[in-house]
Amino acid sequence: MKKLILSVTAVAGLAMAGSAQQVQFADSGTANGSVDTAINGTANTSQDLNLELLVGSSSSTVTTDVVTLLLNNSTATSTTALGSVQPGAGDITGTGGDILDKTINFYAIPASDTYYQVLAWTGNYTTYAAAQAAYSADVLGAGYGSSPVLAFSPPPALNTVVSEDLDPNPLNVSVVTTVVPEPSTLAMAGVGLASMLIFRRKSK
Repeated sequence: MKKLILSVTAVAGLAMAGSAQQVQFADSGTANGSVDTAINGTANTSQDLNLELLVGSSSSTVTTDVVTLLLNNSTATSTTALGSVQPGAGDITGTGGDILDKTINFYAIPASDTYYQVLAWTGNYTTYAAAQAAYSADVLGAGYGSSPVLAFSPPPALNTVVSEDLDPNPLNVSVVTTVVPEPSTLAMAGVGLASMLIFRRKSK
């Protein structure tokens, strides 16, 4: 019976260790020494953007909202949950052109979500769709752009993504998402390995 319990603990611990991951919405502009946003083809270090990070388990299902950075939001929240809205002020100008979630949160996502996309838009619009609608109505300042759907790369790789070529405000966005194991899964991995070692010693 003890062997059965130890075996179950080991398997559960190791299985849970691979069941989740965390993503931080930030780029590596500092590392590569380049400006990571451009408006109308000009390097942008003076205009903050609304930004949204989406993830999904395939290139056609990148619809899960990880976090949205809004210029009209001023309340930062420390969280790992998906779908939070964080302040967008300073996400570009405060970093010299790099994209950054100022909260530096790590957001928990399923291990199966290995694809991502970045949406970016200017103006005081709460959603990307609202910016699109306003742009279609020829409202000035409603520039928007979306990256292609990309697969996560092991950190600290740089994934450069280029938006649709929109007029008058095309947005070029370069983003890195850092993927690390969730702390709880590391703990479960430890439990699993320890259980296996105990089981092995007892069997000898």
